[in-house]
Amino acid sequence: MYTGKFLGLTETETTTASGIPTGLDHMKDLGITHLHLLPVYDYASVDETQSDKPQFNWGYDPENYNVPEGSYSTDPYNGAVRVAEMKQMVKALHDNQISVIMDVVYNHVYNASDFCVNQIVPGYFSRVNEDGTYSNGSDCGNDTASERSMVRKYIVDSVKYWADEYHIDGFRFDLVGLIDTETINEVVTEVHKTHPDVIFYGEGWTMDTAVTKDGYKMTTQPNSTDVPGFAFFSDTLRDALKGHVFYTTRKGYVSGAADLADTVKGCFLGQAGDWCTTPAQSINYVSCHDNMTLLDRITHSTPGVSEEERIRMNNLSAAIYMTAQGIPFLQAGEEMLRTKIDASGGFVENSYNSPDSVNSIKWDTLEDETYQNVYNYYKGLIAFRKAHAALRLTNADDVNANITSVDGLDENVLAFRINGGVNGETSNGIFVIFNPNSTETSVTLPDGAWDVCVNADHAGTDALTTVAGFVSVEPISAMVLVKKK
Repeated sequence: MYTGKFLGLTETETTTASGIPTGLDHMKDLGITHLHLLPVYDYASVDETQSDKPQFNWGYDPENYNVPEGSYSTDPYNGAVRVAEMKQMVKALHDNQISVIMDVVYNHVYNASDFCVNQIVPGYFSRVNEDGTYSNGSDCGNDTASERSMVRKYIVDSVKYWADEYHIDGFRFDLVGLIDTETINEVVTEVHKTHPDVIFYGEGWTMDTAVTKDGYKMTTQPNSTDVPGFAFFSDTLRDALKGHVFYTTRKGYVSGAADLADTVKGCFLGQAGDWCTTPAQSINYVSCHDNMTLLDRITHSTPGVSEEERIRMNNLSAAIYMTAQGIPFLQAGEEMLRTKIDASGGFVENSYNSPDSVNSIKWDTLEDETYQNVYNYYKGLIAFRKAHAALRLTNADDVNANITSVDGLDENVLAFRINGGVNGETSNGIFVIFNPNSTETSVTLPDGAWDVCVNADHAGTDALTTVAGFVSVEPISAMVLVKKK
């Protein structure tokens, strides 16, 4: 009834033709804890006066930071309706135990010359080069001058407003590498005074612009220790698992690359590359709105590989980032093999303004047993992670003291023993194995009996079988075992 509107996320009992839950009920059944919304503030790239015409944009084009986007309301001409309907959406999600993350884009505006603050004080809100042009590290035409006192105050007050007034539970900062660390630390500190559980994360890429580097420390991955309350997307794990996003034919760990096991090992321990020293700052993922979907990326880089093997690669990716130390993140639809294909049959990497035929969630795919099996696998992984606190350590000391990497395995195979008891873990220990090879591997288990809860085809909290001594792990698959009490 409310497709494409805030109220669409309040609707329950929506289903496919055969009764499979969709929308809010799907998310509840999947077991997610947080829903990350792409921009829902007022952005400029959709004409709200033309709601009868097909339009779409991700919304990374800020116009009015503190106003809900009109095209998502049933009446964009009525500000009260925008506000009320967005609040209804947030409340409906909260009522169903789903927290709300808001994507915020303070690093640039849609049009710097026309932006309201620059109209009042020209050139103050945006960084300006010596020749009078706007700095453009964002590649969106301008960069916000967060280091200026009143711009910093504007950003802090804006985030506080959304947390206070709309009860937003977290904020994902777009291109946060363009915002200085002092601003981000002030945002975190001020919001946490009244909302201590709000989470913050973002894209800590280093932007290539002299203006942002001249005397200011920016919120980039290498500066992670300067913003301890802020987490970063781990492109280290993303590229290691599926292959580099900018070299789309390169394979990753799950698709047969032979030199990435050490990188995956470090990321599993919450220590990605040389920038992440604590799992609390690592967002572990393999797909988001940017770039190809996980399945598309795997398919693109593995010509001639069977559908069954590609699904195994997909599920192995999920098993790794769902059991790794850090914060797991998945793109909506990844749990049902989401793909983005245009009318010509090509994979769409940047679907920021693509039609519904590309961007929509294809709920009907869940009618197919293959897709339903993948969905259940993801659902089981989420349930397993929730049930085991040892997968959710928050500091490097606990990781180093309680997780042991196993040596002497077949090439590229990884295995880890995780102690019981740590961080409130109720089991006697967990043993995790990843086999990206096209052949079966045998791994010796620690002493005792072990319940297999995750294998190539199934995942969950119940024991699939009990083993001791050693275990055989199928090709391109994960196995997760819990020590029997």
